[in-house]
Amino acid sequence: MRVKLIIITVIAASIIATFSAQTTDGQDELRPSRLEIGPYVGVARHSLVGTHLGVTPDRNHLFLGLHATVPFFRSRNWTFSYAPEVVPLLLISNNQKYRDLQQTDGGHVTVEDGRGPVAGFAMSPIGLEAQIRLASRWRAYAAGAAGGVWFTRAVPTAHSRAFNYTFEVGGGLLWQYRSRESLRVGYKLHHLPNLYTAPDNPGIDGAVFLLGFDRVIGSHH
Repeated sequence: MRVKLIIITVIAASIIATFSAQTTDGQDELRPSRLEIGPYVGVARHSLVGTHLGVTPDRNHLFLGLHATVPFFRSRNWTFSYAPEVVPLLLISNNQKYRDLQQTDGGHVTVEDGRGPVAGFAMSPIGLEAQIRLASRWRAYAAGAAGGVWFTRAVPTAHSRAFNYTFEVGGGLLWQYRSRESLRVGYKLHHLPNLYTAPDNPGIDGAVFLLGFDRVIGSHH
């Protein structure tokens, strides 16, 4: 349902841009340059629980990330870009802690030993972003990305993995408040599984609201 809403939003934005383009005064200097890069903060409360993707409840997310866009196609109103991300800190709350108990037969069993946040480092080298200009200083965007995250312990259960894959899709708005600087406000659906590379693969889904700052690097062309 959320993905459909994003698609509908992008289509609506396209229609709006078609009309708004007729009223702009040829301000090509405001279109995106070759490279934009900037930090963002993302927060998701109470992980989504479904039947096919993430089924892990009661998890919050905190993202401290760095987003980049490198256009490979630009027109007056549209921009399609390669859009990788690096997240130096991804926090997941309420994750199990574990310890091994030695058994009399020489074996061991893993048991839960409290709960607390777990930290990870994430990268999404596969990413695409489409932007459309709505007005002289406003753009809408839709984006998707895939990558991996390395946590300090298994997430979200003892029989999962510390390494997980990440998939996300989302969209939002960019306000170009200066010639080379923009504010980014958006939403993304973030899915975190291990793709059945461990005995447990419950997955975690997050509805992430984000706020970022983008800055143009390089000159306009």
